[in-house]
Amino acid sequence: MIHWIQALLRAGYQSRGVTLVFAYMILLIASTGLICIAEPANSALSHPGQALWWSIVTSTTVGYGDIYPTSSWGKVIAAALPMFMGIGLGAAFITHIASVLIERRDRNMHGETPYKGSGHILLVGHTKETEYLVEQIRADETYQDKDIVVLANQPRHPFPEQPHTYFVKGRLDTIPAMTRAGAANAERIIIHTGTDELSLFALINALNMKNEICEITVRCLSTQSLPTFSSVPGEFETVMQMTVEMMVQAMQDKVHLPLQILLKNDEGEEIYYVRTSRIKQDMTWWSLHFFLMEKYKFLSFALQLPDGSIKINPAQDEPVTEDCGIWLIAATRPLHIQWPG
Repeated sequence: MIHWIQALLRAGYQSRGVTLVFAYMILLIASTGLICIAEPANSALSHPGQALWWSIVTSTTVGYGDIYPTSSWGKVIAAALPMFMGIGLGAAFITHIASVLIERRDRNMHGETPYKGSGHILLVGHTKETEYLVEQIRADETYQDKDIVVLANQPRHPFPEQPHTYFVKGRLDTIPAMTRAGAANAERIIIHTGTDELSLFALINALNMKNEICEITVRCLSTQSLPTFSSVPGEFETVMQMTVEMMVQAMQDKVHLPLQILLKNDEGEEIYYVRTSRIKQDMTWWSLHFFLMEKYKFLSFALQLPDGSIKINPAQDEPVTEDCGIWLIAATRPLHIQWPG
């Protein structure tokens, strides 16, 4: 009997618990049938329903004691089947389930499980900014519950506490890794590997695998690599080295395109920062905004108050005093502004 139980347990582990389930069902049927035969007619265990209930509670070590065998053969059957074999099968099945769950979690933590979903955001690469990038994506209510898949050549999940965030381990420049990360079903792909060479290979693979609605944003670190990225055929957005916040904006609304133009020193319009001085006391943001536009053709869009706080597109009646800072867009550096006073 011990040899049979060991063989049964080995088979159960190999078939992932299916054999254990069937063996337990057979055990209940045998125990129920035999106890009905062994017990006298006036015993509650002579009824199949009561006998099945007794077999279940006995094999699971519950043992309510409401019904029990009274005959000698009934006690032998109880000791051999639901008690000895049933408890062993139940313990083996529970152990198997626990090991399966632990193994699955361990595979997920090590990035060995392919992502099976669709409509997700795929982040190709892992740098010191990746976790903050995920947090900034989550800050947009549109993407709060969106699955994010991180494809990286890391030993373990880089941030397992992030909700709806999955990890797939693999080389970033290989098609099998992209396939396991679900690149063909992704809604957006962001490539920021940390090196332009690796990002270029990942970009080519992503362009060959993406679906029609998928948008790709790739981060270029060096201006010398920009012509190479631009020569790659296909629809994608290339962003130069920028902050994580700007990268998220590039993914969402392509705000980086005008920003990159405004930040270049060789373009006609640029962003400048100036401080106010000798300005009249009752000046408001809207009045100053129109003053700068009409007199100097400057477009103001942000205000820094004397306490250091910054307001983007302030309210029309926001007071503007001396020693405030103003960000504006102008064709040349505003060196000699005559403030209204």
